Amino acid sequence: MRNNNNRPSSYQKLSYMQKLVNYSQRKRHGDVTTIADRTGYSTTHVSDVLTGKYQNDRIMNAAYDRGRGRQINVALIG
Repeated sequence: MRNNNNRPSSYQKLSYMQKLVNYSQRKRHGDVTTIADRTGYSTTHVSDVLTGKYQNDRIMNAAYDRGRGRQINVALIG
């Protein structure tokens, strides 16, 4: 079976901490409830994961996907 993907051979996945930092620069109001609905976890658990208290790859991937393509918050303020 052939691996058909569009990533270059030098592509490396982001680490868990890189995703957390990326999302925390781009978070908006309502994201926690949206991510909780999408993943099936409670809003308190999602909030704890996004603040770094716990680790959960499924929640972090959903948060990263939610924030991807957004401007960082500092760019919006300034």
